[in-house]
Amino acid sequence: MEPISPKTESKQCLRARIWTAFVLFCRCTTVRGLGKLWQGPTFLRIIWAIFVVSMMCVLLISVVLLILDFLAYDVGVHTRLLLDDPSPFPALTVCHHYPFSMRARKLWQERKVLSPGRFNRYMRNLTWTNLLNNDVSAAEAITFYDSLSVYYQNLSPEEAKSLGHDHRIFLNCMRVSSQTSIFEDDCRLLKGYRVRQFSHHQYLNCHTFEPVDQKEALETSFLSLIVSMGPKESSDPDEQAFLPDIFEQAKGLRVVVHEPGTYPDLEKFGLHAEPGKLNEIGYQPVRWTKMNTPTRPCFHEAEKYYDLDGIYNYTHEQCLLLYQQKEIIEDCGCYYVMNPRPSFPTNEKPYCGRMWPNLDIEKFVNRLECLRDKLNIAVKRKYDGSVCLPRCEYYTYDSAISITKWRAQMWQLYWLRVQTQAVRLTQEFMQHNSSRNITESLGYRMWKRYLSERNLSGIPEEATWNDSTRPSDVIKQINLDIDDGFLANDDGFAYIVLKRKSQNTIDNTEKLVLTLNVLVSRIGGLCSVTIGITAACVVEIIEFVYYANCHKKTTPNRTKPGAETVDQEGDRQEEKSC
Repeated sequence: MEPISPKTESKQCLRARIWTAFVLFCRCTTVRGLGKLWQGPTFLRIIWAIFVVSMMCVLLISVVLLILDFLAYDVGVHTRLLLDDPSPFPALTVCHHYPFSMRARKLWQERKVLSPGRFNRYMRNLTWTNLLNNDVSAAEAITFYDSLSVYYQNLSPEEAKSLGHDHRIFLNCMRVSSQTSIFEDDCRLLKGYRVRQFSHHQYLNCHTFEPVDQKEALETSFLSLIVSMGPKESSDPDEQAFLPDIFEQAKGLRVVVHEPGTYPDLEKFGLHAEPGKLNEIGYQPVRWTKMNTPTRPCFHEAEKYYDLDGIYNYTHEQCLLLYQQKEIIEDCGCYYVMNPRPSFPTNEKPYCGRMWPNLDIEKFVNRLECLRDKLNIAVKRKYDGSVCLPRCEYYTYDSAISITKWRAQMWQLYWLRVQTQAVRLTQEFMQHNSSRNITESLGYRMWKRYLSERNLSGIPEEATWNDSTRPSDVIKQINLDIDDGFLANDDGFAYIVLKRKSQNTIDNTEKLVLTLNVLVSRIGGLCSVTIGITAACVVEIIEFVYYANCHKKTTPNRTKPGAETVDQEGDRQEEKSC
């Protein structure tokens, strides 16, 4: 017999100790299948080994996928109806489809401002020039640039503002606050409200009515406006233009309900209001509460931004458009008219559609090519989630408009305006002249004229006189921005009503699809289904370590006589203990 080398003997001892520890662990654990691996026929032990290994792989892969799913922080929207939970009253923006005022016609006639007809003739000359140069593609492009939006880009901001309607286009306003009705014929003086005017490339001047603060917004339940349509459309030479806009030319108003302080999205949320009708806008407030997660962060407060001379609250979409605009200004040297304008366009950096008075076709084409590249969605995606984050809380308004015939008569509108002016003038007189008699005030005389009138259906003849001859206690029959044909024109004004549908609010709250509790529960279920691991495994591991250490301490030195017998007895004792 060959002698056994010490190295071989040490390897055999190591394998024996490993096998002994493995058998001890299999005896102590309740993991499904491990108890079958140390005894029984070889075939069945192989089957059980395959089962244990495969189930362990399934468990590990499934747990890794669950953890990755958890770290993605996917959210779902939990919707509920909050009863008797009133939201702040929204802002209402009103724009005129026919954007030009009476003053615009005067400015065109005096040739102080570029008229649409003059711009159209300029565009036709450019088209004709390109045709003579055999450049059909340029001629085709230029001829379809004769639109209101392009015309706006060839005006200075001051000129565009002077052509549009001002606050006088609103004949009367009424607000219901805390069950009290407040009337004003000058909407700028409406208590608890402010009127903001901003410039738009399609409607020139738009006006936003919004509460001055949170308290006024919560107390308001009803807002109504009587809006003049302004002068009738004309076919005079100064207005013979905008042929490509024929499919977008509508009559009436464009209105949108939105959060106070934010810039209205007329293209996405705008509603059409008919002239000569009662247009009632009912809205359902929806409060969104986004979850601030590492993958989709949000914030509660953000800096405001500028659009020309207007300051607006932050919104996610407008932030993306603003940074896109900054790239356009920097790289293309022009302003894109549909994005927020952080500063006023200049001759060096005009609107991208600037063509008047001298068109540099090469520079114009380069601007448009650069603009086309910058309008790619990839430009906005660079800032989404990094510079531009969504707000954690905000409101949207699901709006619907209902339209019916308005029964109001012109004499009713006239005397209502008389009352509102009389009330305001009387209050102002008493504030500044508390010691004088109220009968000395102009407001009293106007009030007296209304209270003593026997036939309200008749409007005083003096109301049609000009300012120099009309008595001071008789107000002008019509708004200054309305033409002489207003009386015979049933479509000369529109009645807009914005009201709450109810005191309820729809609450949309984002919640994690896979929370930590759900993650632990799913991992526990997988452990139970695959190899039967439970929380008791922690105790089983402690038990295994304990018996393994006990085995080492109680095992005598194998060099002594009878060592093999003692070792076998120790194994039997451990088997009984397990």
